[in-house]
Amino acid sequence: MAVSYVARKCTQCAGKLQYIKEKKIWKCMYCGAEIEREEQYDGLFTIKNVVRQALLDTAYRRLDSAARNVVECEKIDSRYVGTLIAKIALEMIKAITPGACSANDAKNLFSQLKRDYELLKNTGDTITDEEEALYEFLEEADIYAALILVYDSLNDSARRDYVEQLLDAGKVYSKEANGNLLAYAVKSGKLDMADGIISNTNNIDVKEALSEILMKYPDGDRKSANVGKLFSTGELKNEDRAVVEKYLSDVEDSVRTKASAAVSALDSGMRISTGLIIDSVLTKADREQTEAVTSAVCKNKLSDDEVMKLVEFGLGSGDAEIAVCVLDCLSRGGQYLLIPAKLLISLLDMEAYSGEDKVQILKKFFEFKTDSKAMESAVTNYLCNNTSPISERKAVLECLFEKVTAFPTATVENYVIKTTADGEEKPGIISAMFDKGLNISFFNDLLSKYINSGADSGETRSRVIDLLSQKGLKVDPAAFIDYICGSNEELPAKLNFIKRMINNGSQLRGDAANTYLERTPPSQFSSELFSLIFSPSSTFTAKGIEKYLLEMKDREANKRANLQTIIEHSGVSLSSVRSRVVHLGNQIDCGLAQAYVLTTTDSPELAFEILDYFVTGHKIKLNSEIVVSGSSMKLKKYVLANKDRLSGVSNAICERYKVYTALF
Repeated sequence: MAVSYVARKCTQCAGKLQYIKEKKIWKCMYCGAEIEREEQYDGLFTIKNVVRQALLDTAYRRLDSAARNVVECEKIDSRYVGTLIAKIALEMIKAITPGACSANDAKNLFSQLKRDYELLKNTGDTITDEEEALYEFLEEADIYAALILVYDSLNDSARRDYVEQLLDAGKVYSKEANGNLLAYAVKSGKLDMADGIISNTNNIDVKEALSEILMKYPDGDRKSANVGKLFSTGELKNEDRAVVEKYLSDVEDSVRTKASAAVSALDSGMRISTGLIIDSVLTKADREQTEAVTSAVCKNKLSDDEVMKLVEFGLGSGDAEIAVCVLDCLSRGGQYLLIPAKLLISLLDMEAYSGEDKVQILKKFFEFKTDSKAMESAVTNYLCNNTSPISERKAVLECLFEKVTAFPTATVENYVIKTTADGEEKPGIISAMFDKGLNISFFNDLLSKYINSGADSGETRSRVIDLLSQKGLKVDPAAFIDYICGSNEELPAKLNFIKRMINNGSQLRGDAANTYLERTPPSQFSSELFSLIFSPSSTFTAKGIEKYLLEMKDREANKRANLQTIIEHSGVSLSSVRSRVVHLGNQIDCGLAQAYVLTTTDSPELAFEILDYFVTGHKIKLNSEIVVSGSSMKLKKYVLANKDRLSGVSNAICERYKVYTALF
């Protein structure tokens, strides 16, 4: 038979009545009339007291005493509804209380419980006045809590709801009853009841209540408030942290609620796993939540690994406010942090941060201990490898340079010679590096390497060269020659550089002009440059003479005089110089003057001057033997055979020097 109860009716308007716990009366919800039960002594007063004591003992889990009182009730009146209710409550609580009885006894108790509950249901279709009177007489919140659990377990919602009206959840003093009642309240979604139980902190098992609230209470501010109350009792210890860690990792609450729970736990002295807090809370938290949680974490002395995890989280967030917040919390908490190079390098390479962000974070980093070697590594990496925009790099480098005390020699060289990331700002950065007191003697070949690096161009290159020159650096003679012969700079820039280096004291080797002749393609020959690097101490080889005479297009006004000077500075016997040229498709091995006759593109006037110098000045015979494609013959025979194919200049030379005549 299903049992229900009919709400009491107002005697004045038949309206629905509501029980007022404080006054222990029923009040009409419509007309406001207050109705007090008038109960006459009917011989039940004694048994009601025994029933109340039996139920109170049951609520407090004083099961032996409860059993004795139930027996007493049966002696007084075994048919009284209160006796039946006391028996049912005892049987239920004893059966479900761990250690209260054996498994076999529990089975028997459930069988007895079933029979007794059937008897209770058979008392009528509704809760009788007698049963209602008993509930109102009991008064004790602990008893109501126990009965709510019993009726809920029996799925008797009518009795459960009736008794629940009489309950003041904040006045239950049995920890066991409160534990069961809290589980019921949370499961049923009766949050006001749950909150009332939690507010009664002196009479609950705080650890069990914490688990119930954390794992099952709905998300929200009320949950956070309840958790805070539980931690404020001071009864939760570090060894209880497992339930908090399980909550953080397993329950899908909002980050706001989790952050609040974490702070409450940490403030109470719990050492919650820093990695778990980062993964479950901080990675989803906003700025305010991050500060609250991280500050709480930092109230304890952290290990180096924990500190580093927090720093890596802050940087990895990609949010400068979060990163700075974490560092501020570590600083306020007095945590020790030695900034490693990899951390600095990671920050400086992160695209998520602007230059301003990086400067802001760097300044916070510098509030901690920084290893000089770590700084050098970070600065080296940023100077030479970072590809951020120039405007960003300038601000970051200025910040780094305020902290760094020295630069490795290799870093300076690598930056000057290879790095182009800073464009027109590069000279200023180099100057700032040298202003740190670099030992100039370590960089004697820096300018030499730079001029041949091709790293920069235009105004930047000129300014870098000027800067390095002003620092007292000179160009190594060998590097100077390499630059002169190999640089692709425009001729005016090259001439200016050479002049500047010479004026600054850089020395040219004696073979500089000769090397220029030997290594420079004829199309790139410059009379002005050649004159600039030629000096009285210049020396020349046969190859240099041959290259100048046969291939270089010098100013005609200077070539005869220059050739004479070159020969005079060579110590070479012109008669011994042999040339190999290609003429009219023939491979010809001949003397230098003969090669000039066949291949020159100079004007006839200049050609006559040069050949006069050879023939008259050095007694060179033009008609000596030549080898044409392996065959030996006189020059006269070769030119006569090819007269119609010779150039105009070559024909003019042959006419002037009577090569075509029989007397030649």
